[in-house]
Amino acid sequence: MEKIEVVYKEKARLSIQSIAMYIEENGYPETSEKFAIKLFEFGDSLENFPNKYPLCKRKSLKRQNLKCATFKKNYIFVYKLIETELVIYNVIHSKRLK
Repeated sequence: MEKIEVVYKEKARLSIQSIAMYIEENGYPETSEKFAIKLFEFGDSLENFPNKYPLCKRKSLKRQNLKCATFKKNYIFVYKLIETELVIYNVIHSKRLK
């Protein structure tokens, strides 16, 4: 089996950066950096079991065959496996999907 490469689209990187900035602005600078690292670690770990998570429930994402992986109950990684690349399109707070 070929190794899967995780690729973050710019939107996903900016979303993680935005999440970290929000945490920092709320008085937790050390936590913000650690949390951003954990988000990237989770995203990178999707390469191990890329089909573990279901298609997204939101119809607009489901139509594109995008999968949604939940991290810490509140953050959704929107991704798709394309041959040997696992492309992470965005990281969204779960409240924004409702």
